[in-house]
Amino acid sequence: MSSTSFGKKATELVKEIASSVESSASPSSIPPYNDELVRSILEEVKAHNQESRSLLKKLKQVPEESEEKKGITAAIQTHHHSILRNKKALMIYLNERMKRIQSLRWTLGVGLPDSISENLSHSERDYFTGYSKILNKYMGKKEGINMNLILDRDPPKEHKVQVRCTKDHGVIYFKDGVVDLKKDSVHLLRREEAQPLISEGVLEKLDDT
Repeated sequence: MSSTSFGKKATELVKEIASSVESSASPSSIPPYNDELVRSILEEVKAHNQESRSLLKKLKQVPEESEEKKGITAAIQTHHHSILRNKKALMIYLNERMKRIQSLRWTLGVGLPDSISENLSHSERDYFTGYSKILNKYMGKKEGINMNLILDRDPPKEHKVQVRCTKDHGVIYFKDGVVDLKKDSVHLLRREEAQPLISEGVLEKLDDT
């Protein structure tokens, strides 16, 4: 393992998630999970650990206060700090993705579009499902506060909202009846029914009522 390559992959991973923030206006946007780079960093951590163990064995065989012992000690410290650096980079990457996954639940609801779901790892999809269950329970009537916190951060003035269709979406069955969502058609819908379609980009809100 070349010392000139220490931490390069970890730095690349952090830059990747950071650049995705700068390139998107949405805080819930999330790039594809970089499984290959994550695995390579974990392999690098493993290699650092194996090299440290080998150096520790060698350290016991050299005379005290010798230059060789000092060199080995310095090498062990270098490997140790490289492991810590890699772990920190992985935690930054995973924690940022976790926060965005939580944001997806607040902005898109319980269902993720395929275009977003395919960017998540299997564990991240499981996390999204678990987070949704906890949030649903908290907002629920039986065991929670009986309030939908997703709809509005501020209390709505009315229970209905005026919306315009941005594209043809077909016939939808709402509580107040059947509505044919055709492009550029305008409708007055219940806020809780319109919000998921607004989040998906099917509808756009025309007012703040």
